[in-house]
Amino acid sequence: MQDSTGVASFRKLTPAMMRAQQLALANDIVETSKGEVAMALKKAAPALGIDGTCYHILDILIGLTVADDWRPNRKPIVAISNEKLAEYVCRSKRTVMRCLKRLVEAGVMAYRDSPTGRRYVHRGEFHKGKLGEIERGFGFDFSPARQRVAELKELGEAFARRLKQEKDARRTVNRLLRSIEDMAVLAANEGLDFSEVLHAVNQAKDAPMGIVQKAEVMQGLYEMALGAFAAQEAECDANACSSFEETPPAGDICDTPYNNTNPQSLENISIKRRSAHADPSNHEDPDKAGIKRAFEKAPNRKVRAKSSEPSQEDKLQNISVGLLKTALTELQVTLGVEFNRWQDVTAHTTEMALLIGLSQAGLAEAEKRAGGYVAAAVLATTAEKALRDPELISSPGGYFRACIDRAMDGELALHKSLFGLANGA
Repeated sequence: MQDSTGVASFRKLTPAMMRAQQLALANDIVETSKGEVAMALKKAAPALGIDGTCYHILDILIGLTVADDWRPNRKPIVAISNEKLAEYVCRSKRTVMRCLKRLVEAGVMAYRDSPTGRRYVHRGEFHKGKLGEIERGFGFDFSPARQRVAELKELGEAFARRLKQEKDARRTVNRLLRSIEDMAVLAANEGLDFSEVLHAVNQAKDAPMGIVQKAEVMQGLYEMALGAFAAQEAECDANACSSFEETPPAGDICDTPYNNTNPQSLENISIKRRSAHADPSNHEDPDKAGIKRAFEKAPNRKVRAKSSEPSQEDKLQNISVGLLKTALTELQVTLGVEFNRWQDVTAHTTEMALLIGLSQAGLAEAEKRAGGYVAAAVLATTAEKALRDPELISSPGGYFRACIDRAMDGELALHKSLFGLANGA
């Protein structure tokens, strides 16, 4: 015999099942449509624990409902036997029964059992080519899903936000770990103490915590690593530069324009030329004499052989895409891109050249001399500095060419400037 809740006497009622039955008997019917509820159900299914075979059965049952039955004055009832469902999903009958119970307890549908346990739907006569209204129907009632359509939408959106947050957190953790590893290698090469930071990172990697919390912890460790690295770099630079107060370190990028643009009159140039040829003891070629005098002023200078010119890989030894992405924040915002791959950097060299007023011919020459990746990294660093402080570099184009010259001489430590920009960001 069927009770007032529509559940047969052979079923064992649970609190979740009773809540679903109460939603099915609600009087204030929510106005919605089959498509809207179906979309909300499919997005909220993972949050409700509906997956695998249960999701397959849910999809079949929703598809069997008639769109007109979702109107407020009707009941969206579907009638199908357990045996037929088992054939559709290629599972056993008991598996189908367990999945149906899970759907009811999830508040998606409610049982509407007949006194004999059979499931069937009797409709009225066709009207204007449409199915008639259900006069008697026993099976599964989707009224609970209709009543919860707003809640189901919120559940689906919250689940999607959580998935995106976790995905972003995983990417952040991987990116920060790579950046910290790059700093550790660089610190080992330069003899800096990085053991404390590495110990803290290893503890955070093995600690039992959520991925979002781990991303926050890794962000803090990365900032600590940047601070420690910058402090030790500053201390080393101060010690190294104490005896060279007038000249900048050869390993850093100098912001002084490399070319002398002070105008000279033709009269001064003529006087200099006459004075160079006026010395009767100067029997050598004037150019050779100038080179000789230059080496006499700097006798300890080493001449780099052409065969020992550093390769493109050597110039980028301490530079990774993660470091570029962390350091070049203003440039990425200006271009509207993210530097996730080297191709993302090299693909926007034309726009970066326009930002600093560099001609395409100058860019092509730099790429030919230093290589595409080196030229792109130097160009991006120059553009970042110019964007952060336009008054810092008087001639960004000349600054870029000077940096390329340093790179060709093996004297450009671009990673130091990038770590400084990352710390400043």
